Amino acid sequence: MSKATKTLKQLRKATALTNRAMHKNGPKSYKMGVGALIKVLHKNNGELTSRELVEALSYDRRKLKEIARKAERNGFVTIEAADAKKTYTVKLTDEGDKLAEKRCAAQEKAASDILASFSDEELEQLNALTEKLILSAKEQGAHGKRKGGKKHRKHCKHCKKHC
Repeated sequence: MSKATKTLKQLRKATALTNRAMHKNGPKSYKMGVGALIKVLHKNNGELTSRELVEALSYDRRKLKEIARKAERNGFVTIEAADAKKTYTVKLTDEGDKLAEKRCAAQEKAASDILASFSDEELEQLNALTEKLILSAKEQGAHGKRKGGKKHRKHCKHCKKHC
């Protein structure tokens, strides 16, 4: 096994383990997608249009509407009509804002606990190295979003196994 292969294998393992640690010790969502929705709203002054949320969360419009309605039933958001056609505004309620604060604090604590053994200098080095790795991967054609889901697979024979 080459050094490069071994290094990438170690990075994948580290990523998987940190993701599990964050899941185990980090914030918990009440319903699938609701946590992500309220977190994005919280970071954007508590209010976004459906179009902005589709872009921020990478959900399709139907999935976003379903999640927003769940959040509304739980009292975390309100959904209001917007000026543009086929658009609505989602706003955090006080209860939703409190939950978002709690989730962000839990995420910060979990991240701090995971990285507690690193010095500030080591964290800066790690950030610089991972940024360099991200740029290298992007130069090789990797991007932050996956292509389509099932629809993409149906129409794209060459990448059926990879999508």
